[in-house]
Amino acid sequence: MEMQIIIDPDACVGYGECVAADADAVELDDHGCARPITATVAEDRAERICAACPVGAITYRAAAAA
Repeated sequence: MEMQIIIDPDACVGYGECVAADADAVELDDHGCARPITATVAEDRAERICAACPVGAITYRAAAAA
């Protein structure tokens, strides 16, 4: 199942662990805040990205059907 990554910019502190977990799905912006760079990812990738965040700033949900 495809998932949408959701990043809370107020909670993100820019450690970059999410980028280390999946640099094809997440990057740090010019302010050091994580942001998704793909619309959706597979559920296992979403779980790995979320688990990598040491402050819990990342969640995911099922992507809306097109």
